[in-house]
Amino acid sequence: MKLLDHKIAAIKDELVTIRKDLHSYPELGFQEFRTAAKVANYMEKLGFEVKTGIGETGVIGLLRGKNDGFTIGLRACLDALAIEEQSGVEYSSKNRGIMHACGHDGNMAIVLGAAKILSQYKDKLNGNVKFIFQPAEEDTGGAAEIIKAGGLKSPDVDAIVTLHNWPGLKQGVMAVKSGPVMASSDIFQLKIIGTPGHGAWPHLAVDPIVVAADVISQLQHIISREIDPLETAAITIGKISGGTAVNIIPEAVTLDGTVRAFDPKVRDFIQIRIEEIVKGITQAARAAFEITYDRIMPPVNNDACLTAQVYEILKKALEPDMVTDNFTPVMGCEEFALFQEQIPGLFLYIGNDMEGYDMIPIHAPNYVFNDEILVIGVKALCEIVFGFKKISE
Repeated sequence: MKLLDHKIAAIKDELVTIRKDLHSYPELGFQEFRTAAKVANYMEKLGFEVKTGIGETGVIGLLRGKNDGFTIGLRACLDALAIEEQSGVEYSSKNRGIMHACGHDGNMAIVLGAAKILSQYKDKLNGNVKFIFQPAEEDTGGAAEIIKAGGLKSPDVDAIVTLHNWPGLKQGVMAVKSGPVMASSDIFQLKIIGTPGHGAWPHLAVDPIVVAADVISQLQHIISREIDPLETAAITIGKISGGTAVNIIPEAVTLDGTVRAFDPKVRDFIQIRIEEIVKGITQAARAAFEITYDRIMPPVNNDACLTAQVYEILKKALEPDMVTDNFTPVMGCEEFALFQEQIPGLFLYIGNDMEGYDMIPIHAPNYVFNDEILVIGVKALCEIVFGFKKISE
């Protein structure tokens, strides 16, 4: 076992303690005051240059190497979810209705562990490591605030990496895949306006509920009949509001939906076609419509050069079967995409599955982070920092 492995193994219990403490006191986005203080205090004790209140509650720690060189960013998220925990673990959330059901507690512990190990190699580092703890990833907003506050500047970050635990992957396996690994996310609200009337005389009204049913059905044809079957996209109507009584035809019905895609051209096409289809159906039915369409998040798109470099680094550092590029992209979205619009970025997955236990998806009230992957995550991040070269070279 290399010296690095010994150093990491020696802090495993400390990392577990940190992780469980963070888990016990989860906080929602832009309210992560205790969490941010814990993170900042830990890095201050390591001798880092620490800035707090970045993007409201974000924290950035800077480790300056002895020699000039690149600056690599390691990112983690501070926030938890508005979920009542049902895991049954002894360190369950003490904040009612809030839970680290996505593993941000574990991801923070991994980055803090990497900070502690890398601080011991300060004199050997060529360049800097910037540890970025962003707020409000779950409800979105934190990454944009970090960028707006200059979190990627002074010194300029050359590339950024994040590591997220993932159910469905074998314990500790690192998924390193180039290109899009998470989808874009758009939301829309559509109001279909008809003519109200009595349910017994529908011919004297324009029923927006019937029009809405036609719209919902036709929108699904975009996916099944208008997009290349080899492309991946999804349109989901998650909320319908309208009507007050069984015998009253309402004036309006509101539909709320989301669109997911990997390819920007597919994303653009879907947005255009939704409005075209709604316009055609409502016009034919003598109804009207109002629509608002918001682009929330671009896809998480891993930089090809950075991905290839990290893949080779981890293949040499870890056991061969612990690194894979055989990973199916997921339709969820993630704020890391905003960092990737600014600089080369890599979103890594680390397997959370515990042998002998059923797989539990993230955001489930009984989700449990696997503490056995903490040291593997720390080793992966440290090896990436040691092996990283500026992407432009």
